[in-house]
Amino acid sequence: MRDVWPAALAAAFSALRGRSIEAWQGVEMSVRGGDEGVPEYATEPCLQLFLLEMVCASGPAVTIGTCQDDLGFGLRAEPGTIRAGDDWGRGFRRRTLTELPTGLVQDVEVYRDGDVLAEVRIRFAERELLLMAGESDEGWAGELTWRRLDESVLVFTDPGEAERVSWMPSRGPLHRM
Repeated sequence: MRDVWPAALAAAFSALRGRSIEAWQGVEMSVRGGDEGVPEYATEPCLQLFLLEMVCASGPAVTIGTCQDDLGFGLRAEPGTIRAGDDWGRGFRRRTLTELPTGLVQDVEVYRDGDVLAEVRIRFAERELLLMAGESDEGWAGELTWRRLDESVLVFTDPGEAERVSWMPSRGPLHRM
């Protein structure tokens, strides 16, 4: 039974292949100052989002978020939009993500870490996005620690940047689904 859920989650991402993306919306989570001070949002090495919405040329929009498994958080995709009237609270902001590529999705690769859908690569004509379940934590000295398999959607516009991050726990071998 444990293999059924990750397979269904992977199928939802694989169904994006061949769809045309017109725009992206997201609810960003601040990496610093979310509880007090001025919220600061990440641009490097990635965007940190609570939810990510793909506005498609035809068919319903697709919202990407996370879901909790026994061992951590993994990615999920489902039809629907982010509700416009929601008050996301301090340290969150909703915005159009113009830095993300649009156009025809040429390929989708889905990877699991154990029983958790950990990463998704989405390829467009000339660009690739890497989506990861993870989150940043601010230390006492203001440094950021990046955690894998956590409750945010991390979006790397340069997938190579994910290789340069010091992850907790470390980024081990993944299994393509």
